[in-house]
Amino acid sequence: MFGYIKPLRADLRIREFDTYQAIYCGLCRSLGRLYGPFARVTLSYDFTFLAVLGLSLNKEDAPCFAPGRCPVNPLKKKAFCQDNPILDYSALCATLLVYYKARDSLQDRGWKEKLSAIFLYPFAASARRKAAKAQPELDAAFSQMMLRQTELEKAQCSNVDEAAEPTAQALSLVFSRLSDDPMQKRVLERLGYLLGRYVYLCDALDDLADDTKKGNYNPFLCSSRSENPQVTLEEQKTQAMGSLNLTTAELASAYELLDIQRFGPILENIIYQGLPSAVRSIRSREEKKYV
Repeated sequence: MFGYIKPLRADLRIREFDTYQAIYCGLCRSLGRLYGPFARVTLSYDFTFLAVLGLSLNKEDAPCFAPGRCPVNPLKKKAFCQDNPILDYSALCATLLVYYKARDSLQDRGWKEKLSAIFLYPFAASARRKAAKAQPELDAAFSQMMLRQTELEKAQCSNVDEAAEPTAQALSLVFSRLSDDPMQKRVLERLGYLLGRYVYLCDALDDLADDTKKGNYNPFLCSSRSENPQVTLEEQKTQAMGSLNLTTAELASAYELLDIQRFGPILENIIYQGLPSAVRSIRSREEKKYV
């Protein structure tokens, strides 16, 4: 949905990138098989990370890879991660989030977002009904997340931690279900919580300049202005970068407690390089836009 949780491709070995790409394509297949061809357009790096992590924790069954053809480029064979429960779970989570984001965009976003949401909503609603039957608790968690997020935005919440809490709690539940081991589950809950916080704060930083210009809600705007009404945009960006750097550092500490069975180099690339790189890219884009 956001694209902030992805590897730094330049530092991946060729075989590691091929494996990551095969899981990405396998997730795309699962989306199409379970929720229809249109669901493929909701494919994201964020839920590919969920799939890679879930596959890396399975001690018994290693995922299978086999060549196949992609509907987008049917003339060329490529490797696919074969159907398995982790890919199906990641597809389900992605489907639920797409639906609730589309519903949110219909209510209070700009005309471009509303136009996209109007087109997406009928397909997303149909897919969500199927996903909700399989995982009603997750569906309820995503629904609660969006409701609470709306309440906080309407209240102009100036506490960044509180504003990020709904997304953090929802992803905490999502990631906790990747393992049945009690110790690993606790670590995954924390990892998911921090990833949810990271995604929310990245999105807020990405929108900071536009929200300042348009007068939209942004937790960094409300937080800094509640302390100092004369704060500059640059100072707000510095505060946002500080919050994100602390979050990525704690996230890396949580990751190190996991019992990873495979795909370690890919996950380490995403955690230690990809996440900080995404933050730097957001900052760089903002500087280019407003020089």
